[in-house]
Amino acid sequence: MWTITCRVFASVVTFLVGWTVFAIASPTTVELPVPERAAPQILSITLRRQGCSDAERECPVYDATYRSDGTCTYVGYANDEFIGKYEGDYNPQDFTDLVEQINKQGFFELPLVYPTSPAIETTSIEVFTSDGVRLVTTYNWASTPVGLRSLQALIEEQAYAADWEKAP
Repeated sequence: MWTITCRVFASVVTFLVGWTVFAIASPTTVELPVPERAAPQILSITLRRQGCSDAERECPVYDATYRSDGTCTYVGYANDEFIGKYEGDYNPQDFTDLVEQINKQGFFELPLVYPTSPAIETTSIEVFTSDGVRLVTTYNWASTPVGLRSLQALIEEQAYAADWEKAP
């Protein structure tokens, strides 16, 4: 009887030790929630019109930058009535609306470059965020997706809403 009692006792102790090791070593089945990463904060938006490949078309060449604080900068290089550097202010709500459209059009998921053939007019949108810079470039209106065309037009329209002054 002593042998059976020892075996039962050894089996119970082994079971308890094994169960304890399993409980400690096994992964928990409770899934912990993964915190969502906050969307990057957009700090500025720049539209760059870099001219046409056909010199006879005289497309404007300029950079227009709009910042979240309601300030903006325009630098005209060629084929524009505003040549030189201009600084100004605009309604910060317009920036909020631009950010909303950038997110709505999926700007951060767009390819960085659209087909270059035929290269007619080079246009870039540069968005500076708290996570870095994203630059999307197109080379002709026909191959530019409608959402990106809309963004280009909305950003370009801001030049008409800003109060510009020639920079010293």
